[in-house]
Formats: sequence, structure tokens, C-alpha cells
Amino acid sequence: MEIVTPHDPEARYSQKVSAAGQRDWIGYRDHQTETCAETSPNVIVQVVTRSAPQQDVDVLDGIHQQLTRQGFQPIEHVVEGGYATPDSIHQAAMTWDIPLLGPVREDPQGAQRPGFTKEDFHTDWENRTLTCPNGITSPPWKPLGDGHPRLSVLFPRKACRECDDRVKCTGNVDGKGRHIFLLPEPQQKIQYQVRKDQKTSSWQQRYAIRAGCEATVSETLHAHGLRHCRYRGLAKTHVQHVLTTAGTNIVRLSDAFLPASHRLLHHDHPATSSGSAKG
Repeated sequence: MEIVTPHDPEARYSQKVSAAGQRDWIGYRDHQTETCAETSPNVIVQVVTRSAPQQDVDVLDGIHQQLTRQGFQPIEHVVEGGYATPDSIHQAAMTWDIPLLGPVREDPQGAQRPGFTKEDFHTDWENRTLTCPNGITSPPWKPLGDGHPRLSVLFPRKACRECDDRVKCTGNVDGKGRHIFLLPEPQQKIQYQVRKDQKTSSWQQRYAIRAGCEATVSETLHAHGLRHCRYRGLAKTHVQHVLTTAGTNIVRLSDAFLPASHRLLHHDHPATSSGSAKG
């Protein structure tokens, strides 16, 4: 990757698009893992610093390896959507015995096909076919052949042309048959299940605990200046991230265990906690 600033040869450009909008920056990415206990202060137990272009999901396996090595293997690891894919959920369960809770991406072309989603098709894993809601069964699927473990399912053009739901299902008007991509069986079943679950109120209530994680991100960024690199290079920037989160933990622990009278005074002067963390 090319050098983008002479001030730090290891810093890299990255762009992230989220519901909050697009963010561009030059530097690094910080990944924090914290506890989510109901009866004790939440503390940050792990910090990972990586090059900015490295995607969140690519760091997850290393995070689980370090958590397991540290003895912090979670009962359930709650993550944002950037870390949650059918493959990462399967990998976390099979390799580290860690249940991963996070939203998987919905069908990116779903708006173009308002008739039937992939979940509306019946999958016959033994015979390697899909059957559409109108009863048409596809020929056996084939590997995609692009180096990715995906399966290509193409419905007969003639059958789709004669279907009253063709335009709503295929999303096109040129007479092509419906084309669906499947993941390998374990990952595809995970995708089906999580897409279904994440629409329910019970799943959303479980996932609401992540609001505390977002508050931690905001605290370390806005109160303790995490986003402002004071050093150059990945190794030294990681030291800054560790010191910042250590300061955050000290503030939280001191706030939790101070006498009640002091705790009220501490809350009335939030600038004091910011100052102590920076120090």
C-alpha cells in the first residue's frame, strides 16, 4: 500500500460508510473489547490497533484468539455489523466456541426484487436445488468458480418468462431467469437464521446492550482524544490506544468505588474525569 503522508510512513487512507454518513481518514483503526456485566463496572479488557484499510471482520479471529489466551472468553460476544458475517459467526463458534451476536447484512439487491427474497426459496441441500415459492425447481447448483466458496443457482429462463411474478422476482425485464448465490451449507443456514432473528423484538432487546459499547467509543474519542494520534507508527499508536483505555478504566473504577458523597461531586464535574484520563 502506498505511503499517503510523509509524517507517518505507516499511516494509510481509509473510508467508512455507515448510517451516520461517510468518514474518511488517514491513520489506523482501534478495536476495543469491554465487559458487559450488570453488577460491576464495564472495563475495556483488550485493545487492537491495525492499519486503517483493514476491515473489522478481518481482525475478529485475532481478537478471539487473544481473548481466549487472556482468559476472557466471552459467554456471548456482541459486535457491530462490520464484524458479523455468516462466515465469522461460524468461525467463532467452531474455532473458539464463542457465540457471536451481531446483525448480518440484508440482501443488498432486495429493493430491486420486491417479490421474493432468497429466504422465500426452499433449499434442498441433498439434491443441490432451490424451489421457488411458485413451485419451480432449479437445476443443480454449481460452484461459482471465482475462488470464493459460493454456489450459483440459475433458474430456467423459460420457466421464469412464463411466471406472473417474473418482474417482481427477478428484478429485470429482459427475460432472464432468477439467479441466486448461496453460501456453503453451514454459513447459509446461519444467514437465513440471523436475518430472520434480527427482525424480532427479542433479538433487538438482546442486541440493545451494544448501546453501552457505542458510549465507550464516544467516551474514548471525545473525552480522551483517542482519534488524535500523538505518535508515529503502528506500534507507538497502539501504546497510545492502550494508555487511553487504561485511563478510561481508571476513571470508571474510581467512579464506581468512591464514597457516595464524592461520587456525586465527581459526576457534577465531568471535566475532572477527562483530565485524569488524559494524564
